[in-house]
Amino acid sequence: MRIAAGRNRGHERAGPLPSANYPGARSAEGSPVSARAAEVSAIGRFAALALLALRDIGWPQIRAAILLGLTITAWNIIVFLQPLQEIAQTMPRDLQLLQVLIADQIRAFCLMAAIVIADRAVDQGARRRSAYVLAAVVGCLTGFVMSEPFNWVWRIYVLPDHWPADWSWLHGTPAHFYWPIFWLTLWLPAGGAAVFLYADRRAARRMAQLLHAAELDRIRRSRIALESRLQAMQARVEPQFLFNTLGQVERLYERDPPLAARMMDDLIAYLRAAMPLMRDTSSTVAQEIELARAYLDIVRLRLGERLAVRIEVPPEAAPCACRRWCCCRSSATGTLSVRAAVDAGRLRLTIADGGARFVPEADGDGIAALRARLEALYRGEATLDLRRGGEAMVAVLDLPLQQRAAEA
Repeated sequence: MRIAAGRNRGHERAGPLPSANYPGARSAEGSPVSARAAEVSAIGRFAALALLALRDIGWPQIRAAILLGLTITAWNIIVFLQPLQEIAQTMPRDLQLLQVLIADQIRAFCLMAAIVIADRAVDQGARRRSAYVLAAVVGCLTGFVMSEPFNWVWRIYVLPDHWPADWSWLHGTPAHFYWPIFWLTLWLPAGGAAVFLYADRRAARRMAQLLHAAELDRIRRSRIALESRLQAMQARVEPQFLFNTLGQVERLYERDPPLAARMMDDLIAYLRAAMPLMRDTSSTVAQEIELARAYLDIVRLRLGERLAVRIEVPPEAAPCACRRWCCCRSSATGTLSVRAAVDAGRLRLTIADGGARFVPEADGDGIAALRARLEALYRGEATLDLRRGGEAMVAVLDLPLQQRAAEA
C-alpha cells in the first residue's frame, strides 16, 4: 500500500504524462510542421502565379524581348567597337557577333519572363518596387545561367582560340572566369534600367487608364443626374399643362360644348402618347412627333387659325432615337414648321418659329441649359444652331444617328 501510494505521489509530482491529445505537446511538435507547410504553400502559390503569367505571353512580349536583345547588342557593339576591331584581326567577326546576338536574345527572353511574372504579382497586390527589383535581379541572373552554357560551348567548339596574344585574360583558365563576370556586370545595369523604365511606363499607363475610367464614371453619373433632372422637369411641366387644359375644357363646356368635347378628345390623345414615355428619358422621332402633334392640336383649338403648323418627317427618320424634350407652352400666334431629315449618318431636326414663341431666344437661359444637356448626353457629338431666317427664328438640332435598340 505504501509503495503504491508513493508511486501515485511520484506521478502527481511529475505531472501528467505527454499525450497525443494534449494541446501543449501538439503545438510544440506542430510548429515546424506548420512552418514547412506554409513554405510549401507559398512556393505552390508562386509557382501557380508564374505558370499563369508565362501562359499569357504573346507576340507583344516576344517582340519586346527581341527588340531589347537587339538594342543591347547594338549598344555593346557601339561601346566596345575598338576592342572588337582589335579582336577581329585574329578572330572571325561574324561568328563572334552571332554568339553575342544569340546570347543577348536568351538573356532578354529570361528578363521578359521575369517581368511578366512581376506584372502578375503586382496586379494581385504585391509591392510594385519590390516586385520589379526582384524581377530585374532574378531575370538577369537567370539569363546569365541560361546563356552561359551556350557561350561555353560556342567558345570551345565554334570559335577558334585566336584571341590577341597580349590579352592573357582571354586565354586558358582566366577566360572561364572573365567572361561570366563580364556579361553579368554588363547585363545587371542594362537589364535593371530596362525593367525600371518598363515599370514606370506601365504605372503611367495604369494611372491614365484609372483617370480615364474615373472620367467615364463622372460623365455617366452626370448623365444620370441630368436625366433625373429632366424627369423631374417633365413631372412638373406635364401636370401643369394637364391642369391648365382641364381648366380650359371646363370653361369651354359653358360656352361651346362641341369645342370642349373636341379639346377633351385631343387631351386624351396627348395622354395616350405621353403616358408610356412618362418614366423614360429616351424616345424616337416618331413618338416625339406624335406627342408634339397632340400638344399642338390642343393649342390650335384655343388659338384657331392664328397658329399654322406644318410637320414633315420622312419614313427613315421616324425610328431614329432621340432624347425626350419638355414641351414649351405658347399663347402667341404665328407659324411653326418642324422638319426631320437623315443625312450622312446624322439626324437633323429643324424648327422654324414665325412668332409662335416655341423657340427661345438665342441669348436666353433656356438655350444655354439645352446646350449643356446636349454636351452631357452626347459628349460633344450634338450641336444646336439658332439663327434668324427672315421673320422666323430657326433652330437646327443635329444629333448622331441611332436606332432605339442601340439607345436601350
